[in-house]
Amino acid sequence: MTKSNFSWPALLSVALFTSLVWTQPLPGGPRAPSLFLIVFGAVLLFRKKVTFSDIRMQRMLIILALIWVPTCISTFTSYEPEKSLQLVVMLPLFLLASVAGYHVLDNYLTQKLLLGIITILCCFWIFDASIQLIFGKDLFGIELFDGRRVNAPFKHLRLGLFVSILLPVVLVQLERYGLFWQALYLLVSIVIVTSTGIRTNLLIVILAVGLYIIGKRKAGWLLIVIPFILVAGVLAASFSDIAQKKLNSFSQFPTTYDDVNKLSSYRLDIWEASSNMLLENPFAGVGARSFSEAFNDHSSPGNRFHKSERRAHHTHHPIISIAAETGFPGLFGFLIAVYMLARWGRDSASRALANPWAQILILIAFPIQSMPIFFTLWWFPFIIFVLICYLHTIQLKASESVGNEI
Repeated sequence: MTKSNFSWPALLSVALFTSLVWTQPLPGGPRAPSLFLIVFGAVLLFRKKVTFSDIRMQRMLIILALIWVPTCISTFTSYEPEKSLQLVVMLPLFLLASVAGYHVLDNYLTQKLLLGIITILCCFWIFDASIQLIFGKDLFGIELFDGRRVNAPFKHLRLGLFVSILLPVVLVQLERYGLFWQALYLLVSIVIVTSTGIRTNLLIVILAVGLYIIGKRKAGWLLIVIPFILVAGVLAASFSDIAQKKLNSFSQFPTTYDDVNKLSSYRLDIWEASSNMLLENPFAGVGARSFSEAFNDHSSPGNRFHKSERRAHHTHHPIISIAAETGFPGLFGFLIAVYMLARWGRDSASRALANPWAQILILIAFPIQSMPIFFTLWWFPFIIFVLICYLHTIQLKASESVGNEI
């Protein structure tokens, strides 16, 4: 049972677990916190504070195994064996991070408090980014990226990604305070996300709102969302020329392969090479985390990135990345993991689609969306964080579940 106390162990434990999110804007991101969480988990496992008799740990083990086994197989054909072996070692370690996460959730952190922390964090990011959009600098002196893109308090272009991907949590939490605050946050967040100049982030917002409407069965929200998107687009365009440019791109209707390729920032060239990797190496892929090194051998001479200084470092799509790097075993393992997560959620006490953590997982793995690849040292810890929260909430009683509690 979760304890409500403000002791130093409680505060430090909660800070460590949530650091997988709040350290994202900081140099190094969640790399060091992930290591501390792994060590913490190892100590807890040794002291039997959390054991593998826990159904949540068993399920996390299944999900990681479905990824780990194809990764091991891919090392035999890897273009960069060292990087593939690093991932083979890294994946089991995050099982220890899960031990720490469940200990914190069981003893110190209620769902209500967790959602509150995430909401406060996102509101701060939105406020700081608004300052940057209006005045050119944020509270920490961070200037607009390239002189025109909003990114504060991040020093890279991940602000829009995290604001949009965490929207399901914020909408559920703000439900407690009324429609006005939900609508206000949604309006400002759309303006900020549009001003980052990355179309993908705006699509995530639209998908997130759609999932919220479906999960909460609030069809009336459509009357609010559609005008808000239009108003937010006008506001963003009035502050940012890059927002205007990206919004205009939605009105373009490409009719040729080259037009689609250009509109997608030449993703089709990258995905063509990715398909070659899968077809030429169906049983093991080109090796986990080896996409960049294998690219030239699997791209055609007419490919924009073929033997070019502008290298294609990754696929810009997690599912395509898994297929190219670990072959059909990796792709099948991923699909089985998705099926298992959906089945466990469906069998839980609460409606799974109303669970904001389930909605975030859908956004992360949405098949027609361009998203970060899974196995990066700043993104994978966040995925593990969401998985921990999801597997925890579906085990709660219906009265305690995040889908029903708020």
